[in-house]
Amino acid sequence: MDQGKNPQSSTVLELSEVTRAYGKETVLRGVSMSVQPGDFYVVTGPPSSGKSVLLRLVLGLEEANSGSIVIHGNDVSSQGPQSRNIGYVPQSFALFPNKTVRDNITYPMRLDKADKQTVQETLDRVCELLTIGDLLDKRPDQLSGGQKQRVAIARGLAKQTDFFVLDDPLVGLDFKLRERLIDDLKRTRSALGVTFLYSTSDTLESLLLASRVGILANGLVVEEGDLAQVYDTPEAAESMRSLGFPESNFLEGSISAGRCSTPLGDFGVSQQGAEGQVLVGLRPEHILVGETVEGNLSVPAKVLFTEDVGGSEILYLDIDGTPLSTVLGADHPALEQLQSGSTTLSIAPESFVLFDPKTLTRIAQGVRRG
Repeated sequence: MDQGKNPQSSTVLELSEVTRAYGKETVLRGVSMSVQPGDFYVVTGPPSSGKSVLLRLVLGLEEANSGSIVIHGNDVSSQGPQSRNIGYVPQSFALFPNKTVRDNITYPMRLDKADKQTVQETLDRVCELLTIGDLLDKRPDQLSGGQKQRVAIARGLAKQTDFFVLDDPLVGLDFKLRERLIDDLKRTRSALGVTFLYSTSDTLESLLLASRVGILANGLVVEEGDLAQVYDTPEAAESMRSLGFPESNFLEGSISAGRCSTPLGDFGVSQQGAEGQVLVGLRPEHILVGETVEGNLSVPAKVLFTEDVGGSEILYLDIDGTPLSTVLGADHPALEQLQSGSTTLSIAPESFVLFDPKTLTRIAQGVRRG
């Protein structure tokens, strides 16, 4: 058991009403969230939404203005980093340029005065996990960007703890390298049986890494939960916006007499009594291209252009001035029909999610007629 851990607590991290302001600018205005043992918990949201600030508060690098931070059952709100026993992988490589890879990785353990056997066993373990054993005698200026990132991750994982914080560690890397490191991170967390708190603005990273997610927007965690649950039934518009590739479509709509009118047509709604303006969300993958389905909305569309994203094509469409995007597999038969510049879309009413335009919280879903 780690030193300082409360044996009665089964929660790794609990934040309650945490705020952080810099002068007149409030970045976090009452963040509450919890991380459980074994979670790969991803904090995601728009750039500059306060993700890095949140992680710095968890690490003890900054102190919150109010609220509580509890780690393994112990309130550490007013304590520094040394009392929190957290492994840390920063956004920048932050490697010592004059030290070898071996010395960079073992530095946190030597700082903690670990014995030689522990240092060697840990070094062997992280090098095997991240396949960097052949780099140990090199210095950072002899490494590629991807190798530097692997070393930075290995150094963070060398900390003797069961809780690690990773601050957007793959930012700036090319897609193929990020893909490989995503696999490494998932395998590493599973092999070590530890807990990860990870931040990113990248939708694909969130979808590929997270077991649980927290959606940070407007200084609050507006929703948290299991990835599949938050993806399938988002309770906040920002959840739908932050999780999905390509990004979800949002339209203006209005509800009257149990029906919602949108630029794509009208449909029934699940919430009786709802009236007035709404924000309507629609995921790209819920739009069928080049076909009609009974009971669905059938919508003629103009094809503006397509974008190849490796194995898939994103379609950018126009429906009488309303922009819309969807995605097709690279071998989808409808792609051949798009040369004419127009197509037909089919959308199931239950694919539409309706949000309050002021609070941006979910109020209803589309339903089929009758």
